[in-house]
Amino acid sequence: MHGEDKSLARLRRQIDDIDDQVHDLLMQRTDVAGKIGALKNGAGHMRPGREATVLRRLIARHKGALPRALIVRIWREIFSANTALQGPLAVAVYAPEGTFGYRNLARDHFGWRTPMTAFRSAAQVLEAVSDGKASVGVLPVPHGDETEPWWRNLARDGGELPRIVARLPFAVLDAPRGDGPEALAIGLAAPEPTDRDHSYLTVETGEVISRSQLMEILTASGLGALDIQACDEGGRSLHLVEVEGFVAADDERLAQLLELSEGRLAHAWAVGGFAVPLSLEEMAGGAGSGAKR
Repeated sequence: MHGEDKSLARLRRQIDDIDDQVHDLLMQRTDVAGKIGALKNGAGHMRPGREATVLRRLIARHKGALPRALIVRIWREIFSANTALQGPLAVAVYAPEGTFGYRNLARDHFGWRTPMTAFRSAAQVLEAVSDGKASVGVLPVPHGDETEPWWRNLARDGGELPRIVARLPFAVLDAPRGDGPEALAIGLAAPEPTDRDHSYLTVETGEVISRSQLMEILTASGLGALDIQACDEGGRSLHLVEVEGFVAADDERLAQLLELSEGRLAHAWAVGGFAVPLSLEEMAGGAGSGAKR
C-alpha cells in the first residue's frame, strides 16, 4: 500500500472512530431524555425555551466549515425525537388548499417523524390543540388588521388555553424579503423565559383608544411595545401587542397597565411569546454572533 493510500486508510479509520463516538453520545443523550420523561410522567415535555437556549449556545461556540444551518437542523431532529420519547407529540398545521409553506416550516422545526395534520382554517388548528388532539399548532404570524384574526381566541381567562410558545423558523438563513412564511407555534405548555424573548399581550379596551395612546400606557407600565394590531369582535375592541422581554401570566405590569389606563382598558392577558430566533448575523458567525440584542 502506497503512503497516500495508508494516509487515507488512517483518516477513514479516524472518521469511523468519531462516528462511533457520536453515535454513543446520541444513545446516551436519548437514555437521559428517557429518564427525564419518566420523572416528569409525560407532563410538560415540550420546552421551546430550553431548546432555544441550547441552540444559541451551540451556534455561539461553533467553529469550522460545517454550516451552522446544519447544526440547527440536526439538533431540531434530536429535540423532536427526544420529546416524542417523553410523551405524545403531534402537530396541527394551518395549510389552506394548495399551500405548503407552513407545513414545510413545521416539518423543519418539529422533525420528519413527527405526526402532522393539515387544517384548512386557523380555528381548526386552535380546536385541535385545545382538545388535546395535537400537542402544538402552527399558525401564521399575525400581520395587519385582519377582520377575524386567529389571535382573538386567546383573549379569555382559563388555565388550559393555547398560548404562543415559539416562532418559526428559529434560524434566519436569508435576508428578509417579506414573502417567506413565518409562523407562531401554540401549545398548552406555559412559556418559559430565555435571555432574549418577545411576548404577546391581548388587550381589551373599554373605549375607543388610539395606538399612540395605548403605546403611551404600555411604556408607562414598563412594557416596550414593538407592534400593535387591532380587531373588533362582538362589540369589544381587542389589541394584540408584541412586547420586548418575557411577560408571565401573573406579571405585575399587567395590573399596572390596567391601573394606569384609568378605565380605558378593560382586560389584559399575557398570551405567550417566543425566544427570539437566531439572526442572520449569528448564523453567519459574524461579530455579533451570540450577543444579546
